[in-house]
Amino acid sequence: MALLYYKKCYICSMLRIVSHLEWLLMVHDFVTVPQIGGFVLQPIPASYHAAEHRFSPMRKEIMFNTTLKHNDGLLLESYMDSYHVDYPGAYRMLQDDVNEIKDMLYKGLTVSLGTIGSFRRGKEGQIIFLSAEANPFGIESYGLETFQLRTLRSLQKEEAALVASEQKKEKDTFYIPINRKVLRGIASVAAAIALFLIVSTPVKELDTSAYTASFIPTTVISNRAGVQPIVKVNKEVATPTYYYVVVSSVNSLQQADECLARMNRSVFKRANKIKGGNKIRVYADKFNSKEKADAYLSKLRTNPKYADAWVYSIP
Repeated sequence: MALLYYKKCYICSMLRIVSHLEWLLMVHDFVTVPQIGGFVLQPIPASYHAAEHRFSPMRKEIMFNTTLKHNDGLLLESYMDSYHVDYPGAYRMLQDDVNEIKDMLYKGLTVSLGTIGSFRRGKEGQIIFLSAEANPFGIESYGLETFQLRTLRSLQKEEAALVASEQKKEKDTFYIPINRKVLRGIASVAAAIALFLIVSTPVKELDTSAYTASFIPTTVISNRAGVQPIVKVNKEVATPTYYYVVVSSVNSLQQADECLARMNRSVFKRANKIKGGNKIRVYADKFNSKEKADAYLSKLRTNPKYADAWVYSIP
């Protein structure tokens, strides 16, 4: 319980002093915390890393010196301006914050300093400062980021490899030259043959016996029952109509799968999805009669989660 109490105090007081430190380091390269140490901003020039072809902008690296424990007055002045107190009042407030930091370090806790970094106590009781990976104090290079620029040689290698690949494809392709006049002649001959086949229809031979006088034999032929032709009747197979109890209509298959994943498959064992129109319908169950579907729908709507369910039919 005591730990929670101290942590609460630490959060409040740290927010107060940290905001002042962050602001002062924006305009000053050196700020001290009385009895603890001083923060120093070291300018780091822009650099180029040849191995990775990476450019880094100018920045400021923050360091901490425990030997600089004097009061430079910057924090006191900031407290006086922010809280409208006199010098003794600002001094008491700053002293309370400093004592709070020292007390937290004595208890073995890590003290967060926002965008600056953090404090912790070493094995020998010394203060160890861990700077943040990135800080906003390099105003001169604000907005600039590290970037990589590929070399011209690497781009030329890629272009050469691409050209070689295209040349290999051209070698594997064979081109057959065709004379245009010959092609037009072949087309004309083909059209003439097609026209000839369409126009020239064969003429059937006439049965001249119909026009020749002859004797009709008197042979009597017994009448046979005529064979009735077999007429095939195509039976139309009736397509069954299914009635789907729809619980959701979505625009994509992925959304439908997500909806099915949220349903209790032990209850909705036949739940699935079907495409209808421009939507994907997610249904809880399907039936071959509207009466069964309506009965299931009435029971399903008792669950508020599926109060908007409806019946969708497809023949």
